[in-house]
Amino acid sequence: MHRLGRAGCLSAKRAGKHGAFLLVWLCIIGPVFALGSDEAQPRFDMISDFGGVGLLQMPTARFAPEGEFSFATGRVSPYFRNAVTMQPLPWAEAVVRYTTIQNRLYGPADFSGDQKYKDRGTDLKLRLHEESAGFPQVALGLRDFGGTGLFSGEYLILSRRYYDLDFTLGIGWGNLGTRGQIANPLGWISSRFKRPRTNNFGQGGTTSGAYFQGERASIIGGISYHTPIPSLTVKLELDGNNYQSEGLNNNQKTASPINVGLTYSYGDWLDFTVGIERGNTLMAQLAFRGNLHKSTGMPKLDEPPEKLKPRDLTADIEEMNRQARSRPKDDVSSSLIQALEAKNYQVDGVLVSCQQATIRVSQNTFRATPRAIGRAARIMANEVPPEVEELTYISLEKGLETNRVTLLRKDLQNAERFDGSTEEIAVNTRIQAPNSLDFQRTSKNRNRYPAFTWNWSPALRQHIGGPDNPYFYQILLRLDSELQITRQLSVSSSLGFNIYNNFADLKLASDSKLPHVRSDIKDYLKQGKNGITRLQADYVTNLGSNWYGRVSGGLFEEMFGGAGSEILYKPFDKRWAVGADINQVRQRGFDERFSFRDYQTTTGHVDLYYHLPFYNTLAQISVGRYLAKDTGVTVDLSRRFDNGSVFGIFATKTNVSAQQFGEGSFDKGFYISIPLDMLSLYSSRSNIGMLWRPLTRDGGQRLNIGKRLYPIVKDSGPDALMRDWDQLLN
Repeated sequence: MHRLGRAGCLSAKRAGKHGAFLLVWLCIIGPVFALGSDEAQPRFDMISDFGGVGLLQMPTARFAPEGEFSFATGRVSPYFRNAVTMQPLPWAEAVVRYTTIQNRLYGPADFSGDQKYKDRGTDLKLRLHEESAGFPQVALGLRDFGGTGLFSGEYLILSRRYYDLDFTLGIGWGNLGTRGQIANPLGWISSRFKRPRTNNFGQGGTTSGAYFQGERASIIGGISYHTPIPSLTVKLELDGNNYQSEGLNNNQKTASPINVGLTYSYGDWLDFTVGIERGNTLMAQLAFRGNLHKSTGMPKLDEPPEKLKPRDLTADIEEMNRQARSRPKDDVSSSLIQALEAKNYQVDGVLVSCQQATIRVSQNTFRATPRAIGRAARIMANEVPPEVEELTYISLEKGLETNRVTLLRKDLQNAERFDGSTEEIAVNTRIQAPNSLDFQRTSKNRNRYPAFTWNWSPALRQHIGGPDNPYFYQILLRLDSELQITRQLSVSSSLGFNIYNNFADLKLASDSKLPHVRSDIKDYLKQGKNGITRLQADYVTNLGSNWYGRVSGGLFEEMFGGAGSEILYKPFDKRWAVGADINQVRQRGFDERFSFRDYQTTTGHVDLYYHLPFYNTLAQISVGRYLAKDTGVTVDLSRRFDNGSVFGIFATKTNVSAQQFGEGSFDKGFYISIPLDMLSLYSSRSNIGMLWRPLTRDGGQRLNIGKRLYPIVKDSGPDALMRDWDQLLN
């Protein structure tokens, strides 16, 4: 522990009174002035000790740029914090955090040795009002609302910029309000807010009924000053926590409620902060930042699209008919199939008539479907007879027809000569819903099936935050393969081969009161280090207009196998869809081979999907029966950024009580998916992802099954195609 002498420090009581007065005065005079220059704004979005944009201990009403993702690691004794901050929307900030309490042990020495106590927490901050000429920015936040509650608190905060100064003033409750300079102002609204707070330490933190509760609250806030020294910011804050009500009976000595720090920013990707907190304790933090919204990834070395060959329309009709009769349609179809396959399209069938050419294909190269359509249309134009004017591209995704796009050949030629554009092509383009009759009318590619594909790739399995070790991991080699027997029937597998792991020390046994559908993870990690992650057969079909179906069987995931089916209704030009699935499954053996344990259950859900008309956000609500035979609802919100990255959050609440569920009270977490081609010199439709849960518990756990229908068809509608239409000619 690093402490400073008391010389030169105000007493906590005097500093609290004088600091609050100074802070209020500065924040009152700040809004009197205009917002300042329209020139480049100084940055006031540095990461606080807890993660999330703030000063040091205290938050502000500021937010990071849209799409930002940051990792911060810092120490202020006795706390060592690692926090991930995400900005999925301009007005919403989410934080997940691991705190190591260095003067408390995780458990008995004979179990966890000298490992220090680990705490998990999640925060949420929402912007209520964006700063304007006449009013400051306003934000409302919940700290540690989804963790154990050791640091739970709430705040209402205002921030106001004046040139190189940023003033913050607000009210803190809970851990942020233990200094208690003022009576709880919400007590004027209802006496309920005056009740003492009730925290369930270790069982999910503050109950929702205790938010903003307590007899007293604190004035919080501070000032940030962007100095004339480039990239250097000075921070001064009034701490609302007096550190005399810390969890685990871990109260701290304080010499002052005033915290001060310096932040040096290295470009847009690294912040380094040092400071003095509580008047007697040093702090230091490193924050690494990136942006999922702005990043475009690496430049590509893809082959350029084919140049269009000129077509001769000067010949008379009789001559064109003679040429068409002299070249059998099978020859045209065969050459078209070969040309498409040479460019890595998987061709299911083609049809060439007098005025129209149609192809039915899938592809694994380009994330933007219009880019694949444009390149295929050029190949078609170069291979079909000159009288063909309409070029139709039928998209196949994992065996399902998802849409049909028809372009005019003359529009492509005009664009090639710079006499047209993607916008002009779109005017004459028809985007239509799937039509299974086209499969019967289109000539099949007899050499298409069966088809076998495989891929090797490195992989990483992780288990974070346990008492045995804060970080368990396995480096392995993953072999993924798929046998496409017919267009609709396939068998896919994923095998894992261990390279290195540190699972030997993993020994924490599950204490769950529910069936151990997930909490026996240590046994799967240790015994299944070389195993079959998935071995699954799927039959998918277009059932009718806007209807899709799937039947599956096999080893669905690391812990369960069985059989199941799914049905989905997705109107082609609508934002919503509804689906349902049901599965009869049995728990797999710990070795992840072909053995099964005794536990079995029926699980299924009804899913409602809605693509919100702003920020490219998808909302999913799922109601049904989970693996532990509990029933409830899952809410999932995800944002797709311009570069294809996805950030999502989810929470599940079932009929399992917080006491039965255990630490965490309910299942929640977040996930990130990043297109692989952002890290590659070549285009790809593959993604790399990360799923984070604060704990692995048994309540609210859904079956992880591949080839769910909605992800296959969700980007098939006109809106999704028009979103990337500018890439048609790339």
